[in-house]
Amino acid sequence: MAGSTLSNRSRLRLRRTPPALFWPLAVAAALAFASVGAAWAAGYDDEPGGLTASSSTLARVRAVYERAHAHDYTRAATVLEDWRIFQDGTVGSYKVNRIGRDVRETTTLGPLTYERGVLHGVHWEQNRNGITFTYPGVHEAREAISEHAFRDPTDERDVRLIGDSTQSGAYVVEVNPPAGRREWLFIDRHTGFVLRKEWISRRRRYIASYDDYRLVEGVGEPSRVHTTDSLGNEREQILVSRSFDITPDQRDIDIPASRRFVEFPERQPSVQLPVRFVDGLATVRVIVGHAAYDFLLDSGAAGIVVDPALVEQQGLERYGQRVGVTLGTFPEGTTIVPQITVGGLRMRNVVSRVVAIPFHLDERTHVMGLLGFDFFADTVVHLNYEKNLAEVLPPERFRPPADAPAVAIGLDDKTPTVRLHAGAANGRVVLDTGANRSVFETAFAERAEFAPTHVTSTMRVRGIGGVANAESARISALELGGLWERDVVADVSSADLGTDDVDGVLGSDLLRGYELWFDYRTAAVYVRKAKR
Repeated sequence: MAGSTLSNRSRLRLRRTPPALFWPLAVAAALAFASVGAAWAAGYDDEPGGLTASSSTLARVRAVYERAHAHDYTRAATVLEDWRIFQDGTVGSYKVNRIGRDVRETTTLGPLTYERGVLHGVHWEQNRNGITFTYPGVHEAREAISEHAFRDPTDERDVRLIGDSTQSGAYVVEVNPPAGRREWLFIDRHTGFVLRKEWISRRRRYIASYDDYRLVEGVGEPSRVHTTDSLGNEREQILVSRSFDITPDQRDIDIPASRRFVEFPERQPSVQLPVRFVDGLATVRVIVGHAAYDFLLDSGAAGIVVDPALVEQQGLERYGQRVGVTLGTFPEGTTIVPQITVGGLRMRNVVSRVVAIPFHLDERTHVMGLLGFDFFADTVVHLNYEKNLAEVLPPERFRPPADAPAVAIGLDDKTPTVRLHAGAANGRVVLDTGANRSVFETAFAERAEFAPTHVTSTMRVRGIGGVANAESARISALELGGLWERDVVADVSSADLGTDDVDGVLGSDLLRGYELWFDYRTAAVYVRKAKR
């Protein structure tokens, strides 16, 4: 794993839930003014309850753990695991191929399959529409920092023994390094195996339990993993088989080729989308079946999203059910849309998330879907707000303008995240074409010295699932890709903006000052000042 000391062996033992269980939907998708509020549940970051004072020490607990993890696989072989999983009310399979530090995981639930892995330190994923992409591994790096802190015998500042769990027969250790993930490990007092792990992410608490450990060539591995989050989402994995292939095949862990998802008309170098800009948002007319709908062109959405009303009108089948969250909680499922047409573009058998979309931009615009990650990932999207232009190009034909510098983007959450300088600090923000307001988290605004000193007015921003309070702030300078804006106004909020490890969302109120080319193939967005 790039930039990580967390080995595949320890990753398996502290096995975290595969990310598909807890997808973020969109980063504050289509932020807009609203008049109602939403509240978050308290106590998600409390210490585990029911603990008693421990008579042991942190050093002894670490020693018990290290004795249990003293061995690694020594044979030059591919480790093959086959699991049966239960998730979102659906039964499926989870397969793992591992050679050394390289790993490939395949999850199948009903008719849907997705893969992810690490190859030579590069994190990759192939989503349910067959689109393959790489990403920096920001969240994995935080996990690795916590792992390193726990296993560092000299670190007693960020790691502490907080008690014993009589019910589990375990020592309970809290790990909370500054740049890591806050978590609690329940370590069996006798075997040293991790029986339970609790951690905090996106203001939610996750709990994973590991049991039925078996020794495989001297290495203890769990054969049953059960994970839940504080919203009630649940996943259970039961091992079917674990074996070794002594003739390793590189194809077992290779990155799969990406599917051509968006079909372009022949001999057409670009396609101008049928777009209207309403309240700062690019609203695109799409055809599903024999009906036309309004979709947002939304880089802040982690996939293609459709409203339940569209699913009902088109008579589509739904798969699975879970609870999602951005500014509030909401039910979501999955469907497969046979065909979506946008201008001259065509997408077939589109795996889409089914979520109620609450945005009515004006009397004639009722948003019924979001063209998110999958659309952006298989095209180059060109936006010019000043000219009311939205066009797409085949990635292989795109040549960036010479006067448009490249800004690196990370796609860890299937949204384009960039480094931005605002006020007195650098931050990590999402370029969100589906938001008409730019919002920074309060903690970042304070660090960057532009947090509101006195509240003159409180606004509400609306996102999928709810609304949140925000206050206006003036930023002396903002820099993106070497291009500076002076004396800009943005919103500041303490709300969860829908994903972890970001400091804010850059919406169309500020993006309209730039001309943008989103090129996920090269992990870059090309920007230049808009000509006014």
